[in-house]
Amino acid sequence: MERNKARIQLLIICLLFGTIGTFTRFIDMPSSVICFGRAFLAVITIIIVLMMKKQKVDWQAIRSNFILIAATGVCMCVNWVCQFEAFKYTTIATATLCYYIQPMFFIIMATIVYREKLSLKKIICILTAFTGMVLVSGVLKVGFNLSELKGVIYAVVGAFFYAVILVLTKSFKDVSTLDSTLVQLTITTVVMLPYIMLTEDLGSLHITAQGIICLMILGIVHTGIAYSIYFRTVQNLDAQTVGIISYVDPVVAVMLSAFLLKEPLTLVIIIGAVLILGATAVSELTGDK
Repeated sequence: MERNKARIQLLIICLLFGTIGTFTRFIDMPSSVICFGRAFLAVITIIIVLMMKKQKVDWQAIRSNFILIAATGVCMCVNWVCQFEAFKYTTIATATLCYYIQPMFFIIMATIVYREKLSLKKIICILTAFTGMVLVSGVLKVGFNLSELKGVIYAVVGAFFYAVILVLTKSFKDVSTLDSTLVQLTITTVVMLPYIMLTEDLGSLHITAQGIICLMILGIVHTGIAYSIYFRTVQNLDAQTVGIISYVDPVVAVMLSAFLLKEPLTLVIIIGAVLILGATAVSELTGDK
């Protein structure tokens, strides 16, 4: 019964993650401001969750892992900014699918950092996913413009830094995921604030009620509450179940892009999506033999 409950919760969270791009389209603010607001609201939310659960933060474990946690917090800044910038320059479908090549980056990094064996199957999956990304990006179509290319590049860079986060997180020792996430998001908030002060004209920000509401939902629901539930469900499910359910995220993003935002969904994009998601699924959810 507990596992079934965890599956349902994870499915709901992945459905939620798939709507991030759509919500971002209704926030008319710079990506750096969105990232700061998302991180700040998530930190407040997680603190409230910890207080409600009467769970104390293990500061000793955090101090022991602080350098790695701080590094992931900075990488999270870059990851989020790139992800939100990608949404602005290209379609939600293209940005999400190109961003979803990150498992392939993780495989390559793990091979280098942890000297994990890179099998022939893994190599084929990496090449297949790259081919899919090329098709999804639209660089082969007539009339492809630099704005779309910029969105694709942002998505791929964001995927790279997400993979870096995963590699660094794998080195954490004896620290709870909720505690490390709280510190990561706090660092993200601290880093983004001076960056915004130096790079953005806050006086010219276009602030609307719609934007504020969507940003609050993004920070409180998609990040604070969702992260709290996500990490708990992952602990109760095996890796294959988590991996399979996680594919709901890009599928929802692509569907919303096509049907709600009326963004183009061509046969080439569909083929590219199948190549990316299929290659990642085969790579992550099957053995190497």
